[in-house]
Amino acid sequence: MSETSLAIVNARLVDPASGHDGPGGVLIEDGVIVQTGTEIDVDAADEVVDAQGRILAPALVDLRCAKEPALTPDGETLDTLTAGAAAGGFGTIVLAPNDRAPLDKADGFAGMNRGLAHKGVNVLSACGATQGLAGQQMAEIGLMVRGGAVYAGQGDRPIADTRTMRRLLAYTSQFDIWLSVRPADADLSDGTVALESDWSARMGLPAEPAISERIAIERDAALAELSGGKLMIDRLSTAYGLEALRHARTRDQEIAATVAVAHLTLNEVDGGGLDSAFRMDPPLRSEADRRALVQAVIDGEIDAVVTDHRPTPFDDKGEPFALAIAGTMSLETALGAMLGLVHDGQIELIDALRVMTSGPADLLGLPQGRIAAGAPADLILIDGDRPWVCDPEDFRSARGNCAWAGRRFQGRVLQTLVGGVTIYNHKA
Repeated sequence: MSETSLAIVNARLVDPASGHDGPGGVLIEDGVIVQTGTEIDVDAADEVVDAQGRILAPALVDLRCAKEPALTPDGETLDTLTAGAAAGGFGTIVLAPNDRAPLDKADGFAGMNRGLAHKGVNVLSACGATQGLAGQQMAEIGLMVRGGAVYAGQGDRPIADTRTMRRLLAYTSQFDIWLSVRPADADLSDGTVALESDWSARMGLPAEPAISERIAIERDAALAELSGGKLMIDRLSTAYGLEALRHARTRDQEIAATVAVAHLTLNEVDGGGLDSAFRMDPPLRSEADRRALVQAVIDGEIDAVVTDHRPTPFDDKGEPFALAIAGTMSLETALGAMLGLVHDGQIELIDALRVMTSGPADLLGLPQGRIAAGAPADLILIDGDRPWVCDPEDFRSARGNCAWAGRRFQGRVLQTLVGGVTIYNHKA
């Protein structure tokens, strides 16, 4: 018998990777799941947890979150970031490039990734595809992949130059990694802060037409076909973009798609009061777009839902809507927001969890995101009915820019385990 064994029994076991949703439990030894099902050998466990019918699922995996580069006294550190991730049910997060932290230098990249590996939550890193994320000069992608980068990507700025995009797809194909890009036509999206609609016209806001996504996806998919590169359409947000995705997938090429949790659970009406908390990039879309994205998740067209978690300084977020920095904190609210769709009858629980567990894990070839013998014991226990109100004052981070502030949620994480070790316990 292992000296570090744990059994969790009497759970509602939800494993999207296998399609299982029913009674069950797990036996964990030395950080690995060794048994699943309804007949768990509790005599082989040092500790037994009775889940009392609560949901037992794989720990969540997030492919896109950000951390402030400077450890300012009132900012978010890696410790607060991972504490928030654990509280939100995330066992694995990927730091993604952004304007404040472009992650585009090979120097120190390997050392940074080694340092990220000791935070309870599995912290991985992507790398910037171009220097400064906006130029025509490729970053040292190969060296950063050697240093542990799990994909190459951009921030919010699309790659405007077609020749650069082709070169990036060809180069990343040599390392068999995804090139992640925000789908937007640069000329149509530059300087915009809202969706082109009656609302943005009334408010006089610079706006991006929804068709901008379709134009970008059609171009990038054609270049991926030409170069053999693996294209990840990052934060797809419109029905037009979905049309282009479906068309691109009729050809024999590797194309993945992610959606931000905000675009599945909020729409432009939520930002109608010009509260800068709802200033996002991509901007919030129409209700028709939101519903189309939810249906795409159900239909298996979306590979992963990302938090796009971005802590921002109070001064930058406190500007008027058109001038405020884009982004919202969402690691601690993502699951609650998705469970809201489940409780509203818009989506089944197993579909909501698939794009937050096995879907993103499979994109990166990670062993996490599943409940199976031999898999890492990265798990979450969820009370699917527990009500709570989102209060940013309760966040682990000092930042409070959250679009869901004041929202009532139903369902929250009670316990998060990584490698069989509890890294978060909810205190009622």
